[in-house]
Amino acid sequence: MSLLVLGVNHRTAPVEVRERLTVDEGRLPSALESLASQVAPGVILSTCNRLEIYTLTSDHTGDTEPVSQLREFLSTYSGVPQANLFPYLYQHQDADCVRHLFRVASGLDSMVVGEWEILGQVRAAFSAASSPGSQASYVKGPLSRLFHQALRVGRRVHHDSSLGSNMGDYRRRSVSHVGVRLVHRLVGDLSQKRVLLIGAGNAGQLAGRALAAAGAANLVVTNRTYERAQSLSEELGGEAAPFERLQRAVREADVVISTTSSPDYLLHRNVLQEIMEQRANRPLLMVDIAVPRDIDPEIAPLEGVSLYDIDGLSRTSDAASVGMEPEIAHAEDLAAQEAATFMEWWQSLDAISAVATIREYAEEVRRAEVEKTLSRLRHRQAANSQTGEDPELEDLAAHLDAMTVALVKKLMHHPTMYLKEGNDPARQEVIREMFKMDGTGERHGRR
Repeated sequence: MSLLVLGVNHRTAPVEVRERLTVDEGRLPSALESLASQVAPGVILSTCNRLEIYTLTSDHTGDTEPVSQLREFLSTYSGVPQANLFPYLYQHQDADCVRHLFRVASGLDSMVVGEWEILGQVRAAFSAASSPGSQASYVKGPLSRLFHQALRVGRRVHHDSSLGSNMGDYRRRSVSHVGVRLVHRLVGDLSQKRVLLIGAGNAGQLAGRALAAAGAANLVVTNRTYERAQSLSEELGGEAAPFERLQRAVREADVVISTTSSPDYLLHRNVLQEIMEQRANRPLLMVDIAVPRDIDPEIAPLEGVSLYDIDGLSRTSDAASVGMEPEIAHAEDLAAQEAATFMEWWQSLDAISAVATIREYAEEVRRAEVEKTLSRLRHRQAANSQTGEDPELEDLAAHLDAMTVALVKKLMHHPTMYLKEGNDPARQEVIREMFKMDGTGERHGRR
């Protein structure tokens, strides 16, 4: 068996590709079901900056390699042709897969290094894949253990490495906060600007709190569910606007930050063109941190509009990591140590498999030989015309069984210790050849 991850992220694919691969919360159960039926049970991690599929597969499934099957699944499910996907995909197997997931859960592979949101996103992805009722859960055994340890690693890295401590609170490291930093850098004093925040979900809440902390005194929040906009605006000391009045709110704003999970554009070019004509040459800064994007990219060329999508935050996010090199290096060491620990356990499964197989083989031989001996004794008893059960024979059978069990245990002790010491693959191969195990017997480990 092999641990495998296939995916794209902000380093390998632009936002226009990533947004086509997004699997939102509503579609996740059907995506997991399709993955389990077409390739193998697994976990789908979908965020604004990545789409990754983690599976535990055999080396070959039918006549197709698992990687090829995952590519085909991703292409079919997203509607993006494989030829268009291939340049952006990466894959990691076994040790590389383990280390990659641990880095992801720790925020080390994020656009904003050390961001904490990803840990909750990994937890949610694992929970969705392992929840009861979804085909008896898709994640079991080694894959389940991998994600449990990844969550522990993420918590450890955030708490033990002081990652992000130079910002006071590591929870302030997020894409939303970087978006606000960009706004502050571009427009300066936010207290004199009218800021419109679109979306009151997790990303919107983070952005809103960052805006309030940056001095945004004239803050308007809008959301499809008005009550959520009202609740957040009250917390931030701003005001709520009904979503139906979005165009009016944009017309009155100096800055727009959009953070929703809408599958379609909320603002199209033709609508914004009309809005800009009514603004009397007032410039408008728009920051779209949603994936899929909320704001039509065709808006960017309009006069007076400055539009930044999530990929446009990369320079600001890089700047936010300056001076954090020691913390990042320590976090990388922690993740690498944890990955090595997991791989020790993973590789030990080969030895466990070999031990279980040779013990089964020895037990089968023992039972056969005991039965053969007892059969001869029963045959001799019948030849002597004795009838009924012979207590002496039954007692002999019990002693014979106990003796041979003890004999097998003693004979198997040294081969077992030989296999377990150091998890040496060469030793495992010697034992497999010695006991002619290749292709025979039921496997109890990952092979």
